[in-house]
Amino acid sequence: MNKRKLINICGTARSGSTMVDLMLGNDPRAFSVGEVHAWFRPFRTHHFNIVCSCGQNNCPWEKLKTLKEQEFHKKAFGILDVDILVDSSKNPSWVIDNNVWAKENGIKVFNVLLFKEPVSFFYSFWKRGVPLKKARQKEFVTYYKRFFQTGMPFIALDYNKLVAEPSATLERLCNIMDIPFFPGKERFWEKAHHQLFGSRGTRKQVEASSSQIRKQEEYPQGFKNIIPLIKTEIANDQVFQDILAHLTAHEMQQPDDRTNHAIHKPTWYYLLMAKQKVRWLFPEKWKYNQ
Repeated sequence: MNKRKLINICGTARSGSTMVDLMLGNDPRAFSVGEVHAWFRPFRTHHFNIVCSCGQNNCPWEKLKTLKEQEFHKKAFGILDVDILVDSSKNPSWVIDNNVWAKENGIKVFNVLLFKEPVSFFYSFWKRGVPLKKARQKEFVTYYKRFFQTGMPFIALDYNKLVAEPSATLERLCNIMDIPFFPGKERFWEKAHHQLFGSRGTRKQVEASSSQIRKQEEYPQGFKNIIPLIKTEIANDQVFQDILAHLTAHEMQQPDDRTNHAIHKPTWYYLLMAKQKVRWLFPEKWKYNQ
């Protein structure tokens, strides 16, 4: 019986994907690869070098980094001797491709689609100086519309509920995917991980080997002042409301896993692939350490 399972953690930027990746990867038979698509399809200067969070000389990436992208997940199971791979790349073209590759190789795939409650979502961008209109349209609307257009089955996961009740929420998610759960699985920092790229803050938690689940922080007054405006704008944005309703309807629901389920490659898929090739040649300079 084939036990191999690939879990894609999907969602917008600032959705908490690195943390969920590491929670699900916190198992002796699991391995978190992080945002591995950036190694195969680099778009920033630091993507051309693997600097694993483990800091070890015998790091598994010494073998994994030589694999080709089409064979990566398939061969990684054997090299690592694991049953579960968790990939938090999020990039929609990469997720489409690895769903197709996994299906061709008899690997069971779960796409976990993260979302934040609206005010929390906008705060994640506001505190980083991102205009709210850009966050709404370019991040939220564009990402989720594209994901739905692919026809890929998914499990929607409310990030805010996860951080409010991490153990119970994680146990329920594991049960849906039929993967092991144990008390304390949410304490991802207790395992030595080897994830690539992703959230620098979460990476620091892993490196410290001691931390806690960060609850929603108290909003500063400057943000509180614009919450009424945010609520009014999204209430009048029918596309935003339709996406939120679709996510909520699929929250913690068993995905449609019919073997003949078609996965689509819309026009934007090919545009993203072309754009990625350009960014490979002219990567963005990254001012932060990985």
